[in-house]
Amino acid sequence: MSERSWQEAKEAKGRAKGDAGVPRLEGGAAAELAPGRPSASASANLRAALRRQEASRAGDVPDFARIAARVAASPSPLDVPRRSAAEAVRLAGTLVVAQLRVVPHAVLPAALTVAAAAVGAACLIGSVPAVEAAADWWFAAFLLFGVALTITLALSSGRADALSLATPLGPQAVVLARLSLVLGVDAFAGLAASALFAWWAPGAEFGVGTVVESWLAPLALVAGVAALATVWSEASWPGALAGAAFVPLVLPATETASASGVAALIGSVQSALGSVGMLAVGAALLATVVCSSRRAALARVQML
Repeated sequence: MSERSWQEAKEAKGRAKGDAGVPRLEGGAAAELAPGRPSASASANLRAALRRQEASRAGDVPDFARIAARVAASPSPLDVPRRSAAEAVRLAGTLVVAQLRVVPHAVLPAALTVAAAAVGAACLIGSVPAVEAAADWWFAAFLLFGVALTITLALSSGRADALSLATPLGPQAVVLARLSLVLGVDAFAGLAASALFAWWAPGAEFGVGTVVESWLAPLALVAGVAALATVWSEASWPGALAGAAFVPLVLPATETASASGVAALIGSVQSALGSVGMLAVGAALLATVVCSSRRAALARVQML
């Protein structure tokens, strides 16, 4: 046998072994895919064979329509009964009390210290005949300065509240509970200080109700301005400065102030708004703070 004949016999034997090693599928798909035998219908035959094999092994597996109907008929874990009014109030109270462990511990001492300083300073001013008429104005101003301070102390720790973004309650409920707690502390301190001032002020011709009215109506307005600046800046000084700068704008001008210029403009705006108007504007500002707290928290997280 020549060398060429021996080489051709060896190649033929190799092709025979390759054809024998290819697994035989249904429909002759494997034969068409064998080396040396290309075919345009090989892929179609292979897909048809795989579909027949999958159908033969499907067994009693339910189809998609049956699974979708069963899922739609099953109760959803999100469909929970609405809470009653008593349960909602209890939950809100629990959340407010829980904020005692979160807000800085300096909030309560700051509120009490500012209230005591307001009583002392107002009584000292009232003892001076030249400025005794402005004693109640300075008392209300000191209390409102304290409100701006406590609000900024309570809301300036924004990074620690980033976890509330992943809770069912969210930042809005946390900010609302914290504002309620701090404003409650400020109101309690202010009422106690008003009673002391009305009783202790030298030659006072006004009662507790008049003193309380002088700072209670502008309280929501000052708190709203300070809270809005604090939530969006995540720092205490912008809120404190904004609230302190707003105090002279919401208190009635004293008798010694000029009746023209800026004082006259402020007086006309205050007369147009009145106590109810200032309370409504303050409530709108506080609602804006609560509603925008989630967006502010997301903006802080994205800046990290």
